[in-house]
Parts: sequence; structure tokens; C-alpha cells
Amino acid sequence: MTSEMVTFMINAKKIYSNAGDFILLESDEVFYIDVLIPNFYPNSHFDVSKTFTLTNEDKKEDIDYLKSLAEDIRKDWKRYSSREVKDIKIIK
Repeated sequence: MTSEMVTFMINAKKIYSNAGDFILLESDEVFYIDVLIPNFYPNSHFDVSKTFTLTNEDKKEDIDYLKSLAEDIRKDWKRYSSREVKDIKIIK
């Protein structure tokens, strides 16, 4: 017997964008932060965008808080890996 993992694409609307830093997204009253991580891979110049679910404690309306959170994620994204979302599509 084999088990298949079923994944669902999340369609999220852009709420706020801070160019080159992060995008605040919302889907079905759940908020996400999409963070640009420069030079993600060692010895490369590839920038990677990763998306994370925001918790109820995260201050979604406080832009300074979100900037700080994006910076924390860039410094140690593995600390937030349990909140990472893989299948998300940004819609207008």
C-alpha cells in the first residue's frame, strides 16, 4: 500500500508590499508573509522567496513589526520552517 500526499494550492491576495523585502498576503482570513531571502544558496547569487503563515500573535497591521519579522526570517529562516507554506499563488 502506498500513501499519497495531497496538497492544495492556496490562492492569496496581496495586502501590502514592501518592495525587495516582503509581501503581506491573505487567504480565507489567514495571513502570510512572503520574504525575499538574498543569496539563499551558499556561494550563489540566487535570491529565493519563501512564504510563512503568520500566527495570531503576529501584528499584521504594524508595518515596522512585519519589517522586523522579515529580517528575523532572513537571518534564520529554519527557525520558522514549521510555518513555511509551499503551495501558494498570489492573486490580484
